[in-house]
Formats: sequence, structure tokens, C-alpha cells
Amino acid sequence: MNNIFILIGPTASGKSNLAMLLMSKFPFEIINADLYSAYKGLNIGTAKPLKEELKKYKHHLINILEPTMDYNVSQYCKDANKCINEILSSNKIPLITGGSMMYVYQLLNGLSHEYNVSDTDLKLIKFIQNQYTNEQIVKAISGFNPALINKININDSYRIEKLLERLISNKNKKNNFKGLYKEKNLKIHIIFITIDDREFLRESIKKRTSGMLNDGLIEEVKNLLSKFNLNNKTQCMKAIGYKETLEFLNKDISLDVLNSSITVATQQLAKRQVTWMNKFKIDYQFSYPENNYHSLFDYIKKILN
Repeated sequence: MNNIFILIGPTASGKSNLAMLLMSKFPFEIINADLYSAYKGLNIGTAKPLKEELKKYKHHLINILEPTMDYNVSQYCKDANKCINEILSSNKIPLITGGSMMYVYQLLNGLSHEYNVSDTDLKLIKFIQNQYTNEQIVKAISGFNPALINKININDSYRIEKLLERLISNKNKKNNFKGLYKEKNLKIHIIFITIDDREFLRESIKKRTSGMLNDGLIEEVKNLLSKFNLNNKTQCMKAIGYKETLEFLNKDISLDVLNSSITVATQQLAKRQVTWMNKFKIDYQFSYPENNYHSLFDYIKKILN
């Protein structure tokens, strides 16, 4: 039986640092489960580990995409599954960590079908989003099948785009990914970072936003725009921090509004990530900011021994 560890929790709760700490204590290799950390050049706004840390601690699925590329959950499941097999074959243990909860959920539970989104499909989706408002798109889909738009926020352009992909793309039901839970030789252990002090997390997010701006987030986005043909419809520019910085560079918002917009969007993301806790079969809760490392180490030791 092969062990796989999943470390998830809300943004700004210390997942990356905890994952690297665990890697220093146990024979783990990290598989990234944060969509935007997969993009090259998106470093500051994604709170990506530093170059030195990436050299020291083996990370998979970080810096694998050019900023102009699109990526979806089907591709992630294929890539992550390949990494898992490579890590296990080298007698190491996969540690999957990141904040893209849906990606982790689908990796564990499988896909009902895989999406093969062609360039023509993507052009059609972009045309629809340019021609119609989110409200008009959601209303049209609701008329077709109300269940499809269940719990979709009308302001969440990313989720609406992904829904259009699912509706328009070719579906391959024969080769769909079954999910890690269906693999009989795998034992999944989910560690979820729980938040005891919500106000502490909110303050951490505020400080993190200010830190990102001080570290050069605006310059990072400027450099990306100068090197690549990016706009607010490009997938990587929909990431929190990048989307708002794009608005600032387009002179749509002020610097103060930029700071507050990123902070509020990140706090809202953290709130949504916490609600995912109910969907996962959690084996161990790691309390933040209490951070009882010894108890967590003992839990992992018992499993590995």
C-alpha cells in the first residue's frame, strides 16, 4: 500500500512553508495544487516558493506553463497522476499541496468526463464572453439547465468560463480519470489547516498583500505584459493580485484601491476555501495559528512506521 498525503487549507495559512518543513523531516516530494503557481513568471502574486527553496525542495507542477497557455482540471489530473507514479517509483512519498480545492477534489474523486477544448472552442468562448455579460450568460444557461448554474456567483468570470468550456468542448467518456480513491494500492491521508482565529488570518492577508506590493507585484505584471500578449481574458491574468494590478495599470483603480481590492478578494477566497472542508474526508486537522508541529509529526510517523 502506497501512502499519499494531501495538505490543504485557506490561502495565507502557511501551506507552502509547512509542506517544505514536512519535506525536511520525511521522504516527501511536493506536487503543486495551486493553478496559478503552475505559470512561469507569476511569482510574487502567487506567493510561490523562492528559487532557492525550489532548488532545495523538489516541487512538481510549478513553473510548467507559459503565461499565454490555458490549463484545466482534466490536464491537472493527468499531470498530477503522472507525478505521483514517478515519485512512488523513486521510493518517495507524494505530498500534494495548494489552494485550488476543485483540482484536488477532482484528483481524488475523478472526472465524470474529460474535456478536450480546441482552439476553435476557446475562440468561441472568448467571443461569447466579449459579446454578453456574465448575467446574460448565466441566464441563458439557466434556461437550458438551472442545475448547471447552482452556486455560481455572477461576478465569477473564471467559473463561468469553465462552465462554458464544459458545455462546448468535446467530451471523452472512455478515458475519464477515475480518481485516486479508486486506486486500490493507494492510501490517502488528508491534512486540513483549520483556522482558530479568523481575525488573525484576515490580518495576515492584509500584511501579505502589502508585502506583495512592496516586493514588486506591479513591476512583475508590467514585465509579463511587455513580454507576452496578455489581457484580462488571459487565464493567468484572472488570478487574484494580477487581475487587480491589470486594472491599476489600465488606470481603472488607484493604488489604495488596488491594495484593498486584492486584500478583500483574497479574504473572500480564504472563506470559500474553508467551506471546502466539508467536502473532503479529512484525517488530520492542523490548527492555525497554533501550529502544533510535534503532534503533526507524530501523526505522520505513525502512518509511515
